[in-house]
This record gives sequence, structure tokens and C-alpha cells, in this order.
Amino acid sequence: MNSHFTSFIDLGKSLARDKGLDWNFVLTELGDAVDGIGWNLTKSVGDTPPPVHYLRGLGQDSRALAFINKEREIAGKASVHRKALSPAWCDLIKAAVAEQLFFKRNSTGHVFNNILRPLRVLATCVPKEPWEMTLDDLQYAIRIASEIQASGKLGDVLVGAIKVVLDAYHVCDAGQMSGMLQVRRLSVKNVKSRHTMSKDELRTKLDERKQAERLPSQRAFWELVRIVMTERPKSFMDELRFAAVQVMIFTGLRVGEAALLPLDWKRERTYLDARGRSASEAGGFSTALMLRHFAEKQQEVESDSQILRQNIQSVPEMFRETLVATLDRIVQITAPLRDTMKLQCISGRLLPWYKESDLVPFTELYTRLSGNPFWLDIDRELFLNEYRESFDPSVFDKLSRFQADLYLESQSKLDIAVYVYGNRLQRKMQNGDTPLVFRTSNGRQIAPRARMLWAETYLNIGELEAYVRSTTPTKISDTQPFRTDSGLVSPWELLFLHPKRSLAEERNGGLCDITRYMSVSRPDPTLIGVALGDHVANPSLFSQYGADEEDRKLALESHKLRHLQNTELFRLGVADTIISKRFNRRSVTQSYEYDHRSLAEELDQISFPEELEIALGEKTTTVAKLIKVGKANGPIVNAFLNIQMNQGDAAAYEYLRVEADGFHATPYGHCLNSFTVDPCPKHLECFANCRHLSATDLPENRQNLLRLESKLKTVVETINGRPSSSIGWKNQLEHANDRLAGVQKLLATSPGQRPFPNGEDLSQSNARGIMDE
Repeated sequence: MNSHFTSFIDLGKSLARDKGLDWNFVLTELGDAVDGIGWNLTKSVGDTPPPVHYLRGLGQDSRALAFINKEREIAGKASVHRKALSPAWCDLIKAAVAEQLFFKRNSTGHVFNNILRPLRVLATCVPKEPWEMTLDDLQYAIRIASEIQASGKLGDVLVGAIKVVLDAYHVCDAGQMSGMLQVRRLSVKNVKSRHTMSKDELRTKLDERKQAERLPSQRAFWELVRIVMTERPKSFMDELRFAAVQVMIFTGLRVGEAALLPLDWKRERTYLDARGRSASEAGGFSTALMLRHFAEKQQEVESDSQILRQNIQSVPEMFRETLVATLDRIVQITAPLRDTMKLQCISGRLLPWYKESDLVPFTELYTRLSGNPFWLDIDRELFLNEYRESFDPSVFDKLSRFQADLYLESQSKLDIAVYVYGNRLQRKMQNGDTPLVFRTSNGRQIAPRARMLWAETYLNIGELEAYVRSTTPTKISDTQPFRTDSGLVSPWELLFLHPKRSLAEERNGGLCDITRYMSVSRPDPTLIGVALGDHVANPSLFSQYGADEEDRKLALESHKLRHLQNTELFRLGVADTIISKRFNRRSVTQSYEYDHRSLAEELDQISFPEELEIALGEKTTTVAKLIKVGKANGPIVNAFLNIQMNQGDAAAYEYLRVEADGFHATPYGHCLNSFTVDPCPKHLECFANCRHLSATDLPENRQNLLRLESKLKTVVETINGRPSSSIGWKNQLEHANDRLAGVQKLLATSPGQRPFPNGEDLSQSNARGIMDE
């Protein structure tokens, strides 16, 4: 053990102590926390679940151990059984989690996936203490981690953990080793400046978009629009997903911002002219609809990243009516869930409709616990169709009364699902897995092995709530409030509330009684991610509502909708300052990272006075725009700029009007010479010292030049392979060498520059010689 390791552990203990975390929580032989909790990382940073991340497993990684044992079996060695990590490794992992979470202030998800997991894999692979590890140990662990995930992601994050934990705090006696690891890191998709991009990455056509892969495919986008605007949702959850996707299409909000829309989202602004009259009387808009939301990525240095920050966004007038109707409908259909969660938040109870001492029939509680409204064996089709027609919650009251009347008259028996649910609970009572017991209507306990008459079986509400809290915490509603820059916001004040684990509807194709179900979830990005195809195991909107087989295989990344709207606003000529404000950005530079217009669309945004465009004509106007954005170069451009500087715009554009027909796209670059009277004197051998040639960054031009260079080298080799003293042989060799040198010089010239600035000006007629007539 070295002093650096000890200092790092002391740092971790100090940070954990400040957060009230027990450093020495008890572990089982397999390394799991005895209390099943360990450190609640989400709670320790004041974040609002779900999800909840814990540090409670400090045993060897089971998947890594499986790969290790497979290799040991091949080598004829005995298998290694899973056990808890050594105390030193446990301390290192705790310290790394505390440092990354409380000092570096990274998110719980990042720490759990990119620090905790890879360090456990490293500890599993290396049977040494942390300070004893060598370079070979690290490389072996990285190889095992890379095999665990075919994508190589786990191996990549392990390299990162080595760099930010082991090397940063000098944990290993061998010194810093991340720089010596011969491991190729996974490539990261980032935004590159045009100046750092290769020629192959640059656009090759005027209509080719910058970084088109960041935009949704045309087919996926329009199919998604068709689905959410015209299809009828098949479930309550799909109704919510349709509305959330519409919000993203209309507003360009991030997926987390759209999911966490508040119930009180609507804001209106009134506009008056200087005289106090409505702006509509002067031809404008008198009011504007604003969307209140919690904006992401608004944190400042040293600010609390867990606090939500409120902001507003203008809603385009063309979407106003549709957006209002959509969100008002969501408010209406989620009202029962909101009432349930509000009661739970105020009372602190799971079943706030009853007193803790109440005895309630098991058949009634079945719907409260499972969400399934069908507890009798009846024909469901009529009620399924009626509810899915409008998702009117009153259908559940009608269904409940209908079943109660049938059961009272003994005209129907219980549904098989109720028997399964009750028998499963009874087996737990028989095995002693729960203190919960069935009771009679007067409170007398029913023996666990007695034959149940479910119509006469009751449960005590206090006992049932204790049972749910201890055995099925995933059924507990998300009642923890959010912290915002204006105070606490209760979860029932959010818009897209939905049933928690509504298996009756989502998995079994039935209905979820949102008026009686006790488990209510606050929305998170998963609500929309599932809809767009982020989760392969769960059906997306495309797979359920696609028009044909190809459409049902589509998927779409949610953030691409934001890129699309940003680009469209640029294309329509909206100012970059307005775009930046709309998307809650602090710099207009960020908006240009989302700009994927083609060159043709960029040129469309450059405007000249109408009379000037008419005078110049279409082709000359295009040349003028290219000059204005710095996309053209050459003698004509230089002359234009010189005239503009010395004689003004009028003279410069008049010159351009006459000479602009000299702009040509050749196989090797741009030519700025006029061929109005005579054809090209070089016969398109632009690389033969032509001063009018301007290099480009187009891949086609470069491919042509590389192909020509190869051919000319072959010609030179062939001529040199047949030496001769004749004048013709020398002329051929000189001609080939001149052309080869020209091609190579053109290849080495930067885009927009002239490779032969001092070449012969072929636009000027030669002086007459003595042999001319």
C-alpha cells in the first residue's frame, strides 16, 4: 500500500461522511449489502427518482467471472467461485464513487455505469490489490471487458476509469499506465469544424446537407408524423406517447424537457402598439402562446445540477390550436392519476382511499394492486372498444358497477387472473415469506392453508401497505418532489403522469384502471424513447402502427427532431439570435452546430435587392452569392473585389454582370473565364498552367486528379523506358512531365486558391507576331 492510495481513500471517506453515508456497511459473503441498500446514490445527491442507483454490490462481477472461468476451463484450471472483493478494492470503489459523485459532481447514471461497474470488472479480473497492478494486468482486464460487450463499450469505459481514477490519483505503484495501454478507444461522434474535416467528409453537391446523419431520415420522419397525427392509439400509454412526440415535433424540445412538461404549461403574452391598442389592429398578432417547461443544460459553474430551471418557449401560431387541443386532452385523461398521486403525496399513504384499520375485500383490492379492472370472467370486448375509443375514465366506473351487480347475483365467477394472484399471495403466507394474512369481514385471521372463499376474504389496509413497501417497492408511486429554481414542485403537478408498470394493458393487452390503480409514475425520457424505438425489447410506435413491413422496422433518435427544427428555422431565414433563444442556448455558436442546411439553402438565404437580381440574372446572382460567402476565387473575383473597393458596388456588379458567365465547374476545379466568344483554348486541360483555375474541396475533382496523376506517371515511365535521341521523344517527355507537375501542384493547392496565379492569361489575345497576316 502506498501513500497515494491511502490519501485517496481518506478523501472518499471524508466526502461520504459529509453526506451521512455509512462507509462500513455490512456485506454478505458474495459482497452484497446486507440491508439491500448500501448507498442510495440518487438520494445522496438529492436527485428525484426514477431511476434509483445504489452502491450495494461489492462482489465480483458475475459476467466477467463467467468469461474468466471459461478461459480457465480451456486451460485445464479449476473454476473460481464468486465472492466479495477484498477490503482494499471495496475502499477504492467507494472512494472513486464518492469522488466522482460528490467532488466531480457527475450524474449518478454516469458514476454507476462508467466508474462503479468497470472497477468491479477490473477487481474481478486481477487477483491483486489495487496498488500492485501492472500494465499486463490492466490489458488483460480490458480484453475481458471488451469480450463481455460485443460493442467494446465496457472495455472502453474501463480505460477511462483507469485514467480518471487510478492514474489521476497515482493509485498503482507502477505509476501512470493509461498512456501505455495499446488499446484503440471507441470513436466519438462529435461536431467537426469544416477546417478539420477531410475532403471526403465535405459536401460534394450543392443540395447535400452538412452532417446529414444528424437529421431524421425523410421516411422515418413523415411516417412518425402520419402515425401521431392520424392513427388512433391502441392504449392509454400510446395516447401519452403520441402527445409527447407531437410536442417534440412542434417545439424541438429535448426528450427530457418534453417528458417533464408541467401541468401548468400554458402562458400567454399580449402585445400592444405604442398607442396601447391591440397589435392585431395594426396587422400583427395580439397574443402569443408560450410553453412553460423545465430547460436542460442551464447549469452554471458550481451550480446544483439537480435543480430544474424553468423557461418558456414561443409556440408557432400554425401549431397553436393543435398543441393546445392535444395537451388539454392529456390534462383531462390523466386527471384520475393526478388525484391519486396528490392524495398519496399529502397523506404519505399507498392506499389513501381507506383508513389503515379498514378491512377491504380482496376482490376490490385486486384492481388497486394490479390495475386490472376485470376481476370477473366476463366478455371484455365491449368495454375494451368503448374505452379505447376516447380513453374516458368514466368507463371504469361503469365496468366496476356492472361486475359488482353480476357478482352479487352470482351470475359470474372470478377471473382466472384473480385466482392466480390470490393463490400466489397465499403461498407466501404458507411459506412464512410475509406477515400479511387474509382475514374475515370481522377481522379474524384465516389460516394460511384453509380453503379460501375469495368473496369472503379481506385484507387489513395497514398490513397490506407494509407488505407492499417491504416486498414490491417498484409498485410505490413516485411521490418525491422536484427541486426547481423557484421552489419545490410536486410530481402530481407534471403533465404526462402514467400508470407504473401497467402490465395489464402494456403486456397482456387489456386495460389499466387509472381511476383505482395505486401505482403512479412520474414521466421520464423512457416514455418517449420507447415510442421512437430506443429499446429493442419494447415495441415502438413504428412497429405497432407502421403502414407496411418496411415502415414497421423504422426507428428515430429523439434528438434528431431538435436538429431538424433548428435547420428548418435557419432555412426559413429566422435570425440566429431568435433560434438560440428559442432553444435556451447561451451562444449563437451552439445553434450553428445544429445547422445542416445544404450549400444551395445557405445561398438562398443571401438576398440582394430585387432590382439587382433582375439585372444580374440567375447565374450571375449565384456567382455573386458565392463571392459573398467566400466560396469562389480567381481573377474575376479579384477584379470584382478591387472594383468594389475603388469604384463602389454599382460598378462592381456591372462588371460581374458582363463577366459572370465565366464561372464554370470543370472536372478539376472552378474556372473563372468567359467563353462567350471562343471556346476553352486549353481544351479543359486546366492543370496546364491556367491562371483561371481555382482549386475546390469536391471529392469528385480530387478523384479525377488522382486518376489522371496515375495515368501520367505511367506515361512518363513508358516514355523513359523507351529512350531515344529524337526531338519527338523529348517533346513527348517534356509534355507529360509538365502535365504531371501541374496535376500534382493542383492536388497540393488549398480549396479556393489558384494553383497557377502567374500562369498565362488566355482571356487576352496574344500580341501579333511577324508571321501573322
